[in-house]
Amino acid sequence: MSAIPEIPRPPANYESLTAVAKADWLWESLIAGTAYHPTTQPDLKMASPAAFLKVVAPRKTLAWTLDNQTDLMAADRPKIIHAQGTVALVALEIDDNSRFTGALAPAPVGGGVGLLRMSLAVPPSGKKAVTPGIGLKLLVDGAPSLDLLAMNHTVGQGRDINLFSNTFTHDLTEEHTELRPPQEFLQKFFNRVSTAPRRLTIDHLAATATDGSTAADPQRPGRLVFAPHADVLRVFRGRAHEDFRDTLALIEPGACLYDVLAVDGKDESSIGRIRLRKHFTASAGGDRLFFRHVQDPADRVPSSETD
Repeated sequence: MSAIPEIPRPPANYESLTAVAKADWLWESLIAGTAYHPTTQPDLKMASPAAFLKVVAPRKTLAWTLDNQTDLMAADRPKIIHAQGTVALVALEIDDNSRFTGALAPAPVGGGVGLLRMSLAVPPSGKKAVTPGIGLKLLVDGAPSLDLLAMNHTVGQGRDINLFSNTFTHDLTEEHTELRPPQEFLQKFFNRVSTAPRRLTIDHLAATATDGSTAADPQRPGRLVFAPHADVLRVFRGRAHEDFRDTLALIEPGACLYDVLAVDGKDESSIGRIRLRKHFTASAGGDRLFFRHVQDPADRVPSSETD
């Protein structure tokens, strides 16, 4: 059996690099350089109870999830949810008709290069539902990345193994209020640091462009929705018993993965797309990527209230 490659740490000048240079290091050294082989790709499995408690029991480790701006997990921090996934190099392409700012502005100001990670919250074994999610990391010249996490539903999509069956969004508070016992249990921990743990903001995407410039008057939609594109709707057909990481690796670069929709109330319009640039690759480094849970400061619980 081949040994799993050691996970490299970013170079000392990593944060000062351009977005393209960061993408090159992340892809070549972190993702492709630690890609799993059939003999080393880990099975989909739950985090151990000890690992779970290490992350959720201390309040400061939960706050780290909301505040940390690095691209990699801390070396001693276990990944307890969405632990195994697969990563692709992607481009966010914003249309000329976008009325928004920052990374959501029309090209060439908006859009950019980044990484997209697809994963399942927990392995879909037994009665556990298939619960897919995506993490988008837009790389920024000389500044921390713009991260966004999105799901369709915190309780999943039943036994449907097609990760492209549903749309994803970053704000699940209004449409999906019902929770099952596992989600209620986890939310009790996150309520110590946030009054709305299932609501993530996109303020940072409207405030900052991937060239590092900032918007004087940020404009954003109420929320973003990621709608699977026709290019990928059938990729899971006939592959019910295949590991989702292997299925996603079949998508060819150039395919459009998601249409990006801006939603304000009942108004919905397309403002761009996420396009695949490099094949999805499952890797040890990809499973150590960190995606910040960016929240509105108004949703944060002051530490004095819970310490």
